[in-house]
Amino acid sequence: MAKNDHQKQRPAKREAETVINKKGLFVRIEEWFQKHDKKVFYSLLFLTTLFSLLLFDSKVSEGGDDSSYIQRAWSLLHEGVFPYYQGPGYPIVLSLIVKFFGLNVIVMKLFSVLCQIGFVWFMYKAFNKRIPYAVLFALISFISFNHFILYYASQTFTETFTLFLQAICLYVTFRIIDSIKDKDSWMEVIRNNYKKWLLFGFMFMMLSISKSIAIVCIIGVILYFLLRKEYKQAVYALLAFIIFRVLFTTLATTFFGPSDSDQFEMILRKELYRPAAGHEDMSGLIKRFFDNFNIYISLHMYRILNLRNANTDITKVVPALSYISTIVIGIFAVMSYRKNKYVFFSTVYFVILCFGIFIGIQAANMQDRLIIIAMPLIFLVLYFGAYELAKRSAATQTLLLIFSVCMLLITVGKSTILAKENTTALKKNLNGDIYYGYTPDWENFLKMSKYCADSLPDSAGVLSRKPNMSFIYGNGKKFIGQYWVTTTNADSVQMEWKAKKVEYIILPNIRMNPKKNNGRVINTIHRMLIPFYQKYPQKLKLVKTIGTTEKCELFKITY
Repeated sequence: MAKNDHQKQRPAKREAETVINKKGLFVRIEEWFQKHDKKVFYSLLFLTTLFSLLLFDSKVSEGGDDSSYIQRAWSLLHEGVFPYYQGPGYPIVLSLIVKFFGLNVIVMKLFSVLCQIGFVWFMYKAFNKRIPYAVLFALISFISFNHFILYYASQTFTETFTLFLQAICLYVTFRIIDSIKDKDSWMEVIRNNYKKWLLFGFMFMMLSISKSIAIVCIIGVILYFLLRKEYKQAVYALLAFIIFRVLFTTLATTFFGPSDSDQFEMILRKELYRPAAGHEDMSGLIKRFFDNFNIYISLHMYRILNLRNANTDITKVVPALSYISTIVIGIFAVMSYRKNKYVFFSTVYFVILCFGIFIGIQAANMQDRLIIIAMPLIFLVLYFGAYELAKRSAATQTLLLIFSVCMLLITVGKSTILAKENTTALKKNLNGDIYYGYTPDWENFLKMSKYCADSLPDSAGVLSRKPNMSFIYGNGKKFIGQYWVTTTNADSVQMEWKAKKVEYIILPNIRMNPKKNNGRVINTIHRMLIPFYQKYPQKLKLVKTIGTTEKCELFKITY
């Protein structure tokens, strides 16, 4: 009888062993990470620091926004002009660097490297022991090695600074989520966690002023609490944010005066740099949303995930891919609601953030950096969903592991190739050749900016298509900007430039296609200068020419 009982137990034992074997790979991975998590994390932290330095770009980018932040920091420090436009948080911090180190671009970029390290650190702190280790270290590896993210770790764009603040916000929010007890009264909630709520309000205020569109992030937090029926936390989150945001706004306007930048009006413009084009109506905003939705989801998201070629043409959007991706994210959102509240929070948060980006940014912008701040959480949600699905069988666990290793090798490989390519330029720049790495059109333009600073009177008004870059390479000399064509009428041009006190005009030949000299140039100033010259040739005098191909010319104008 005992023998028969023993034989009857064997099928049950074999069945239990089969279940263990099906889940064995992920279980073993979790157990290994649990024993070595600190070593793995600090190794990744060291490697992201190393790659940030190997990919370090000491030059100012051609985009112009990065040099704009530096100029706003300088203007805040030396002229008392508060940087309301595009969010004052980053220029305020940069102004401290300017105070102690002057216009030292290298030091400002090293600050971005520190922000990258802090970003990785707080993302680990935020999600450690709150999501599976395999998902956690897939996320940390992604943000540590991805060359799109690492690019901003040595720039003076606001992206890495924003990612750093956002990581702290996630960490503070998760600490609050951990402390939630349904039985606590309204007073107990605030009494037990008032320090956390104060830190929450301050950090989300800082996040909202680091990047204008980041103000929608608080909506994501509140929506999460409402969906979880945690109404006390939703109210306190809103109040904490409002208190600090109002306090900041009050202090800023008291000491520096009201904002000179109407962000909402600029969002509604059809063309950001051409106000005369008018404003979007509701149908225009809806069209903008779907245009951006397709650009950022089917193109930029997959490029940053290394699932589409990094050099894919900007016009190669695939609407069907955007909608399929949205369906997948929706399924994973439902899954995370049931399985992991921190991943569900991340889903709600990045969806609201992306919605704000798609509505708030003109579709013509098309810059992948605009979605960079959402990409860590997009990756997290996608990988968590894949991980949960793969848990169902041993075969899918193995496939996900193989796929993950391959993608890690691809990501590290791309960053390594770019680091090797960057080494020569970095050495040249650090050894004093500040123009090395620029194409001739930009090199000639920047040299002309420096010539104006060195050779013209400090008070001379010089017109520039990229005044902020001229400011950096002109050692802090202020230039007059001409961002778009305001008129092609000779007399109107004369009237406008006279009102701006323009005395000299930089006429560069900056390529329209940065990678190819095909003769097509950014002709904003050309289109205004040519009709003026045709009518008043005697009022223009060529002062200086730099370069032979893609030359840059300096003209003196008289009225």
